[in-house]
Order: sequence, then structure tokens, then C-alpha cells
Amino acid sequence: MNALHRCLSGLAGCGMLVLVASCTTTTDAFSRLDTNRDGSGSRDEFSAYMKQEVFTRVDTNRDAKVSKDEWQSVNPKVSEAKFRKTDLNGDRAITRQEADTAFDREGSLTTLFRKIDTDGNGSLSRVEVAAFHAKVQQQPAGSPAKRISSAAN
Repeated sequence: MNALHRCLSGLAGCGMLVLVASCTTTTDAFSRLDTNRDGSGSRDEFSAYMKQEVFTRVDTNRDAKVSKDEWQSVNPKVSEAKFRKTDLNGDRAITRQEADTAFDREGSLTTLFRKIDTDGNGSLSRVEVAAFHAKVQQQPAGSPAKRISSAAN
């Protein structure tokens, strides 16, 4: 398992396809990512967008916390230890703040951003995101984390 896949197997792996799966219209995910409307996605915009989207999609009952069952429904191979490490206060639920802390600790969003930013200019274009999406779609069936990790190599 490569380093990116290890990072993505955490909370980030639960919803990474959100951005790369829906860049087709002016009201799509890329448009929501580009909050300052300059036609590109900065590292900060990408991080904020992904943190919100992943948490929202994993918190299926909309109670503002992610249970282990919710997490495992999108990432069945998550370990008990990984869940406990993310659940900082030990209440058996992950809050948005705990999730954000885990994203920052893992570095998975920064790593993924660099992989998508193929021209290395520090921002994502719609073309770069679409190209990465195409690579992900070409990967063999598997978890989102595994498909993204394979596409990023």
C-alpha cells in the first residue's frame, strides 16, 4: 500500500470522489470549490471544500457527527484504531472539528491537491480536475480511496 493510499484510507478516503466525479456544469462541484470565482481552486479552497463535502456525505443521518457505522458504510476497511485516533474526545463519534484535525494531520488533502495540480502552479483548473477524474474512472473497481490512490500514481 503506497503512502497516498494509507492517507486516503482515513476519513479523506470516504468521499474523495465528490469533487472529481461531478465537474460538468456551471453549478457543479468545481464551481462550488472556486469560492472566489477566479476560475481556479487554491489549496485553501480545495481543503475547505473537501472537508465540508466529505463530512456532509459521510454524516448520512445529519446529526453533525460521524458514527463508526457511518464511516464504515463508505470505507468498510477502516480500523478501530484509526477511528479512535480520529475521535479525539472518545465519545464514539467524529465531529466536524475532529474530522478537520484528522485531515490536517494525515496530510491527505495536500497530497491529493499536489497530484491533481499537474502543472505545479499551486492552483487547480477545471481541466486538471477533469483529467484526474478521467484517470480515476479508468481504474479497476474498488474503494474510492484505492481508485484515487491508483490514479494518483
